[in-house]
Amino acid sequence: MINPNPLAAAVSVASLVHQRQNPQAILNSIVRSVAGVIGVAVASADGRSLAHSDDLMHDPSRSAMIAATMGLAGQLMSMVGGRELEEVIVRSDTGIVIVYAVGKEGVLTVLARPSINLHHINSEVRSRADSLRTVVRGGR
Repeated sequence: MINPNPLAAAVSVASLVHQRQNPQAILNSIVRSVAGVIGVAVASADGRSLAHSDDLMHDPSRSAMIAATMGLAGQLMSMVGGRELEEVIVRSDTGIVIVYAVGKEGVLTVLARPSINLHHINSEVRSRADSLRTVVRGGR
């Protein structure tokens, strides 16, 4: 069947290219894709803020705190003989903070409501792993 609107494909391809190149667009797409996500931020492993979703205000101390959390978690992981840290999850009665390693050079922080589907957010983050690594490498 012939596409009745040939511009529709061009627009979606253009938006995909924009999303893969624009750090904020990548983070905003995670917020839009998973019900319960409040905001998303990415930082370098040394605590430098690289980008955040529209829902979060710029907060350099958050990036430093998250990078320190991943450093500590890496030390704790070595106690069980792990080689590569994947994520740290902090739960409270009002929300969840999930911190993902983005290679060895960065961290992704997801702030979410306590009702979030962890499997869904894990799938969304992993599907964007290459784009996130590009954001971290570009921010160095």
